[in-house]
Amino acid sequence: MIIGIDVGNTNMTGALASDDGKRIATLRRKSDRAGGAKAGVKLISEIIAALQKRAANKGGSVRRIGVGFGGPVDFERGVALLSHQNPGWENTPLRDLLQKRFDISVALDNDANAGTLGEWRFGAGRGVNDLLYVNIGTGIGGGVIANGALVRGAQNLAGEIGHIIVRRDGPLCTCGKHGCLEGCASGSAIGRRGSEALGRKVNGREVFALAAKGNDTAQQVLDDVIENLAQGLGVGIGLLNPSLIIIGGGLSEAPEKLFLTPLRRAVTRYCLAEAAPRLRIEPAQLRYDAGVMGAVALAME
Repeated sequence: MIIGIDVGNTNMTGALASDDGKRIATLRRKSDRAGGAKAGVKLISEIIAALQKRAANKGGSVRRIGVGFGGPVDFERGVALLSHQNPGWENTPLRDLLQKRFDISVALDNDANAGTLGEWRFGAGRGVNDLLYVNIGTGIGGGVIANGALVRGAQNLAGEIGHIIVRRDGPLCTCGKHGCLEGCASGSAIGRRGSEALGRKVNGREVFALAAKGNDTAQQVLDDVIENLAQGLGVGIGLLNPSLIIIGGGLSEAPEKLFLTPLRRAVTRYCLAEAAPRLRIEPAQLRYDAGVMGAVALAME
């Protein structure tokens, strides 16, 4: 059997699955955001131990563990480099700590790559050899499948589409640069720009709700955000020529007529005409399970 662990900023989720990836059980716990790596590793270990008991109760044993971490990872060394949201994870040898604790093979990758693998193996990307996965929530992350394999890049940074610069005069990003796609087209960006335009505090969901009711200001915010996103996706299309772009995260649940439909139209303005007819842009199927099922897929790799 296999265990997948999604180390999220808010929750940690574990799944027990069969060797072919069929989910058997799921556990979810609140993350200790102030506890750093010490508290995090303890919680991960508790989830793994509980799922091992589930496996034993079914007459099986766990042979592999996959972990998707919410931050940059050194894939070769199995080290969590840092968490942008939760302090105290800097240079944590997470793979070795878990392998030593459980004497089981562990694979560690970032959550964007894990989500990409999850959608490719179990979700919207099944049967597709070339795809771009874009997770849009508080930030924007991504992953690439090319010629039927996950692309990691020289430093495991392939797919970081959120840090393509689309507006040189744009807002300051968490990475320290101005005008990144993440700062111009994420859920947080929609809330920030909506608040500025409407003159009161709103979040992304409220901007969509107002646009659905015919609010012109909210609609203009969405139009601008979609244009920025289309520009960033156009770069990805030009470099990778995917047959499918999967939109994951919170924005995958936005009303299609307000988000995906205009996005599909806008993307054609930023890519070669020959690439557009055979390109599909679809919402993720696994939704918030992409991370944990991606960790299962990572273990299967």
